[in-house]
This record gives sequence, structure tokens and C-alpha cells, in this order.
Amino acid sequence: MSINRRMALRVAMASAVAAVFGSNTAAQASGKRIVRLSKVKVGGSHKFQLANGAPALLFRTKAGVFAYQTICTHQGGEVSYLAAGKLMVCGVHNASFDPFASGKVVKGPTGSAASTISPLPSVKVKIAGAWIVTG
Repeated sequence: MSINRRMALRVAMASAVAAVFGSNTAAQASGKRIVRLSKVKVGGSHKFQLANGAPALLFRTKAGVFAYQTICTHQGGEVSYLAAGKLMVCGVHNASFDPFASGKVVKGPTGSAASTISPLPSVKVKIAGAWIVTG
């Protein structure tokens, strides 16, 4: 099959749309291994990367595992987990998110109201045997 200009443009457009808007389904291809369960203690966390290249952070609790993308929903800065305060905080404008309450906004960016940004996007993860996987 030869690729004509129209087909090349369609592929380029689809790739650009996926890159700009992301695709949670593609990013969270089910069953992709993230880390061995034994490497993340109860109460611990682990940084990983989604299939679309976005950074993410998973948490392990007595009840199981959960994860969020770590890109701030305000202006795209990277969010870090501060274990002492049990909050995820953006280094750009200090927006704070509560990972133990569905990634909800606790404090808006410096100079903004919390209502101007969205909670962190969750990432589906689960325990599958000896591994934590996307799911």
C-alpha cells in the first residue's frame, strides 16, 4: 500500500490531536506493568510514565492502589508529592491537590481561586498478582 499526501495528512492530524488532548485510553493501556508490588510499601508512592509520555504518580494504601497524572491542570507545571503534608503541589504557582480525596483542588494557584482549576486526572491502576498494572 502506498501512502499518498491525503493519508499522510490524516495520520499527522490524528497524531497532533492525540498529542494535544491526550488519550486516556491509549495512555492507560490495560495491563501494562508499572512496578512490582513489593517495591511500593503500604503508605508509599511511585513515579511512572504513561504510554503517552505524561508523568504520573501512584499510591499504595491498605485498601489498594490509585494514581494521578502529575501535570497541573492550571498551566501544565509538574506536580510533586509532599508526604509531610499529604498534598500534591505544583512548583509553578503552588496549586495544591489532595490525592486522598480524588485529586481535588485544596488551594488554587497563587493569585487565583481554587475554582479556576480542575482536579488532577486519575489513572486507572490495579494489583495483578505480583505487579501494579494499568487497568
